[in-house]
Amino acid sequence: MTDQRLPIFPLGMVLFPGTVAPLHLFEPRYRQLLADIRDGDRRFGLVCIGPGVNEPDLPPGTVGCIAEVTDIEMMPDGRSNIVVVGRERFAIDRFLDHHAPYHVVHAVPVNDTGNSNPVALAVTAGEVTSNFRRVVSAVHTLNDDASPPPALPDDPAQLPWTIGAMIDLDLQARQALLAERSPMLRLTTIDAVLRKVLPDLELQAAMHRR
Repeated sequence: MTDQRLPIFPLGMVLFPGTVAPLHLFEPRYRQLLADIRDGDRRFGLVCIGPGVNEPDLPPGTVGCIAEVTDIEMMPDGRSNIVVVGRERFAIDRFLDHHAPYHVVHAVPVNDTGNSNPVALAVTAGEVTSNFRRVVSAVHTLNDDASPPPALPDDPAQLPWTIGAMIDLDLQARQALLAERSPMLRLTTIDAVLRKVLPDLELQAAMHRR
C-alpha cells in the first residue's frame, strides 16, 4: 500500500487484516459509498470509533484496516448486506475535502517493524497455536461439539489477528492489537489471553467429561 485517498466507514468494531466480516449498510451516506466503490477497487477504510465521537475528531495516526468488499446482497429498499475481507492497515493522516456525504482521508501505510527474529517468531507462534487449540478443544468439549478446530495461518505475523478475531477481546484490546507493529508483541499479547483462560476452561472440560 502507498499513500492514498481512502473513503472511510466508522464502526464500533475492529477489522483485522486477513479476516472476514459481514456488514449491514443502511445509512444513505454509506449506501452512496458502496455505490461509488463497487465498480472500482471495492475498497474502503474501516476505522473503529467510540459512541458520540465524530469522524473528523479522530486524531491523525488513528489506525484502521482496508476492507475489500467480496459479496453484496442488495435489498429492495436500498439497504445492503456485504461481506468484507481485511487487507492492509492504514493510518489517518488528515481528512480531505470531498463532495460525497461520507468522509475521505489521506491514508498512509502501517507496516510491521522488521527487527523480529524469525526463529523466535516461529517458536512463539507454535506455542500460541498449541494454546489456542487447547482452548478450542476445551470449548468444544463443554459444548459437545465434534467439529474440527478452525484453520490457522502459517504466517506468525498474521496468526494473532486470525485468533484475535475469534476470541473474546474488548474493543480497546482489539484496536491495540491492530495498531501493534511488532509481530512478536502481537503473539505474546494473544498468548497471555489464551494462557489466562486455559486452566479454568480445561478444568471445566475435564469435569464435563465425567
